[in-house]
Amino acid sequence: MTIRRITYIRSMVLAGALLGLGAWSAGHPASAEAEDSHCVQVGGGIVTNFLDNTETLGTATGDLSGGLGVSVLRVTPGTGGGPTTYHVHHHWVTTTGDTLLFNDADLSAFPTGVSGVVLAKYLKGVDLIGGTGRYANVLSPANLAVFGAVDLNQGQLTLRYSGTICFSGE
Repeated sequence: MTIRRITYIRSMVLAGALLGLGAWSAGHPASAEAEDSHCVQVGGGIVTNFLDNTETLGTATGDLSGGLGVSVLRVTPGTGGGPTTYHVHHHWVTTTGDTLLFNDADLSAFPTGVSGVVLAKYLKGVDLIGGTGRYANVLSPANLAVFGAVDLNQGQLTLRYSGTICFSGE
């Protein structure tokens, strides 16, 4: 991989992180609730580690902070340099003890040219479909955009999430 390509990838990741941070601060739930008492903007980060080839465990920060894990249900290798697709199931408990329920989702892992390091994106987002406590009243589905990077050599994932969650009966 050339220095120019590495610099480009770093710039794109940094730009995405800064844009995500700016979007989060402008749409933080406190300000969103003042505009619409039924919908809130959420955003934050995710850091997980692979426990083995099919399970991760880690933490989320931001509006949905807590513990989470992912079960890899199926892997479809990319062809012709295309992305590898991980069909996954999420397990998420917030710091307030609420459980978040999601539809299974597909994470696309795009090669970077560095062996074992990929850029990752849920191309169709991740659908929050309900949960317990406050999240029992989620108007389904609340689609969250999620992107980041995965180092398969170290077994580590770093992701960002953002989206709007609407609630009924509030």
